[in-house]
Amino acid sequence: MSDLAIQTQGLAKTFRSRRGSVLAVDDLNLTVHTGEIFGLLGPNGAGKTTTIRMLCGLIRPSAGQAIVDGLAVTDRPDDVRARIGLVPEDAGDHGNLSLIEELEYHGALHSLRRATVRQRAMPLIERLGLGDRASHRLETFSKGMRRKFHLIRALLHQPRILLLDEPTAGLDPAIVEDVWDLFKALAQQHQVTVILCSHHLEEVEKLCDRVAIVRQRLLAQGTVAELSGGEGRWRIALANDAAPFLPLIARLPGVHEAAAQGALLRFSLTSEARDTVPPVVRAIVENGGAVLEVAPDTRDLRTLYKSVVGDAQQPGGPQ
Repeated sequence: MSDLAIQTQGLAKTFRSRRGSVLAVDDLNLTVHTGEIFGLLGPNGAGKTTTIRMLCGLIRPSAGQAIVDGLAVTDRPDDVRARIGLVPEDAGDHGNLSLIEELEYHGALHSLRRATVRQRAMPLIERLGLGDRASHRLETFSKGMRRKFHLIRALLHQPRILLLDEPTAGLDPAIVEDVWDLFKALAQQHQVTVILCSHHLEEVEKLCDRVAIVRQRLLAQGTVAELSGGEGRWRIALANDAAPFLPLIARLPGVHEAAAQGALLRFSLTSEARDTVPPVVRAIVENGGAVLEVAPDTRDLRTLYKSVVGDAQQPGGPQ
């Protein structure tokens, strides 16, 4: 069995109207592994929600294909949807039903008995702090409480893949980390694959094994460390001006993209030269440099995101 839960190949979607055509997703190629928490990032209008809807079989792609849990979505959309739990950003519900009545209704759509629904739902209801609201009508719920309900509803049929669009929007900060722990437990203990669309970059950084940054098409995909270059980028802080040492380290084997800024030296190493840092430090010291700090030169997700999305908007950047 493949360890890929989701794979898209040349996925594209164009919406047409009397006013013309709008390209929402263009030649998108994603790979998501089973049991992975995968972040899907991009600015508003980047095609994230359209991508989620194509993965669910709610809309057909204009080109390309999506394989979900080994099934081609366009060939077997009903079977794919049975394997997916979806929490869309604009999730709706029947406000005149109580929380447990709505869950029983949803369970019936998946051929679940009432007893099974309650058995599965009550631990989640308690975990998310809704134990005293199970018999209350949803129309009396706050936005945050409804968001918790939507998450419980998406998990009721025990999906293999969970698609989340801004899942913690409107939640009290006191409960957010409990929800994060739930996502991590689903992935680690039950091998549920989680796709997370979020503008909350701290949430993505804390939860996601890998991320993809999109703007109609794929701009970057990988771990934050891989995308930031942090595994091969270093900085050395000196007590004196770094510029005189730049030519010295730039000519060492395996060093490239060296730069000096004040008392900082920044440089990258080729994958074959990861043990070159000690020789760099030694060369600086032997030539009169006073080294204060040596550390990986990583970028946090916010900096990485701004860099990638910003480059995509520049002439000559990714389109």
